[in-house]
Amino acid sequence: MAQVPDSFARTLVAADASGPGGDVSEFFRQAILHAGVGVILLNPHGIIQTVNATAHRLLALRGDEALGKPLETLCAHEYQPLVSRALHRTLQQHSVNHVDIAFVPPGGLGLAHLGLTISIIKNDLDACVGAAVWVRDISSSKEIESHLNRSAHMASLGTLAAGLAHHFNNIVCSMSTMVDMALTTEDSGDIRRALTMSAEAAGRISFITQSLVGFSACEQECADLSDLTEVILHFADTVEPTLSRTGIYLQLDLSAQRMIAVPRRLFTQVLHHLLSNAQDAIALRKAPEPVIAIRTRSQNNEVMLQFCDTGIGIAPEHLPRVFDPFFTTKGVVCGGSGSHPGLGLTLVHSAVMDLGGHVWADNGSGRGATINMLLPGEC
Repeated sequence: MAQVPDSFARTLVAADASGPGGDVSEFFRQAILHAGVGVILLNPHGIIQTVNATAHRLLALRGDEALGKPLETLCAHEYQPLVSRALHRTLQQHSVNHVDIAFVPPGGLGLAHLGLTISIIKNDLDACVGAAVWVRDISSSKEIESHLNRSAHMASLGTLAAGLAHHFNNIVCSMSTMVDMALTTEDSGDIRRALTMSAEAAGRISFITQSLVGFSACEQECADLSDLTEVILHFADTVEPTLSRTGIYLQLDLSAQRMIAVPRRLFTQVLHHLLSNAQDAIALRKAPEPVIAIRTRSQNNEVMLQFCDTGIGIAPEHLPRVFDPFFTTKGVVCGGSGSHPGLGLTLVHSAVMDLGGHVWADNGSGRGATINMLLPGEC
């Protein structure tokens, strides 16, 4: 392994420090090289200078193959942009950033999950001389999370299936009634009304089915990972022109420092569902200053994402039910209209739970509602 540069040694040892045998630099160099946690030292350009023994083992490296290469080359292709941006943020903002990655080690039977914490290294003059990457094995915790997520997913599927069966039964019964009416009457006006209502009911079934199929397709593309902040910014660029034309101001407050990888298409679908609900709520209130706000902030090893609006808010008695399948206050009484089947927040809840997170709704201190999503370090 490469020797620790003098500049790194000076940042790790205070001027008046002392160590075994008086060779403080050697003492700290050996401490880094043999630490129980993986350590990778980078120069100010993000090029690997030192990889200790634990990092070699965790990353399944051979010899000095990593030395002189950019940090992101140690990761699988889909994680490289995330790691690169986290390192850039660390070097530019002198902040601490976290990224979780996964890969299949040589001869391994499953995924290995690693957590990377990237921090700045400064010299005595407070100037940046590089960065340190602390590598830890988080596979056990991820396995536990996976089991919990599968249990939550099965429970969510059961609730959704029960809701679908009940809702489709209501629609089919109404269609059957309309068809019977058309068959037993000779009034052409009644026949036309009955057939029109039957066609509308069939359209609602088709709309719901297409929504579920489209959501399932997004769900299966979990390898299409992007940083959460990047997904939100791209979403904002896409919808802001339309919102501006309707007089709605889109406000972003993306202060989370932790980077989280999310399936891009799936989470974009989540944001569109939330946007649709927020627009409807604002239209019903007719607020003088309509605002939709998207906020993120770091919270330990997680990121809190809040989607807020200045609409009519959610009635207190409806708060516990807003994520239930087919619950809606819009459209027809029995589960909403074709464009409002009451599945939007259900699909949001399912997506966040599948990512290992938590989601809940509440009302703002004034008017409007907030959907809160707490997302884990790795989705």
